Amino acid sequence: MTFQPGRPLPADPQTTQERTLYHAPRMSGVMGSMTREGGTWQWRQLRGDGPDAYGTGGWNDLQKWLQG
Repeated sequence: MTFQPGRPLPADPQTTQERTLYHAPRMSGVMGSMTREGGTWQWRQLRGDGPDAYGTGGWNDLQKWLQG
């Protein structure tokens, strides 16, 4: 069983809450975790390293990262 931190990420950003931990799989199959504060999303890949393993930005940036 894969570790899944927090709640599943909703498809609609309007239903998310600030300072709540969410998770969603990336296209590569690696699980990522994310949270929102002040309208800015922060995300991190649970396993792996490198420049693409984490980032910050808006909802659209988060969606692009999940597709990567």
